[in-house]
Amino acid sequence: MKDIKTVSIHKIALVLLFALSTLSMSYAQGVTVVEHDGIQSLLSTYINHHKTHAMVKGYRVQIITTDDRRKMENALYKFRQLYPEIQSDWEHKVPYYQVKVGAFKDKLDYQGFLIEIKKDFPGAIPIVADIRKEELLSL
Repeated sequence: MKDIKTVSIHKIALVLLFALSTLSMSYAQGVTVVEHDGIQSLLSTYINHHKTHAMVKGYRVQIITTDDRRKMENALYKFRQLYPEIQSDWEHKVPYYQVKVGAFKDKLDYQGFLIEIKKDFPGAIPIVADIRKEELLSL
C-alpha cells in the first residue's frame, strides 16, 4: 500500500511541477521592457564618441622620472629643443615627475627611436600607455 501511495504522490508532484513551470514560462514571455526616450540617443552618442576618440594600447618613451621638478623641466625643455616634431608631456605622480614622449603602436616602432634618444637621455625606457589613434607615430 505504501508503494502505491508514494507513487501516486510522486505523480501528483510531477504534474504540479510541470503545471507550475508551464505557468512561469507563460509569465516570462509576457515581460516587456520600457526604455526611456533619451536612453537610445545617449547610447548612440556614447558609441559615436568612442569610435572617433578610440584609445589603443601602445607605447611611449619615458625619458626621466625624478622628484625634482627643475630636473623634469630641464629634461622636457632639452627634449623639445632636440625633437620639436615629437609630442611630449609631463605627469606628476606624487612624489615623482615623469616626462613621456612619442606615441608608438608596437615595439618595433619605438625601438629605433629609443636607441637614438638614449644618446641624450640614457635613462629612457619604453612604457605601455593608452594612446589616442591620431597620436600614433611611425618613425
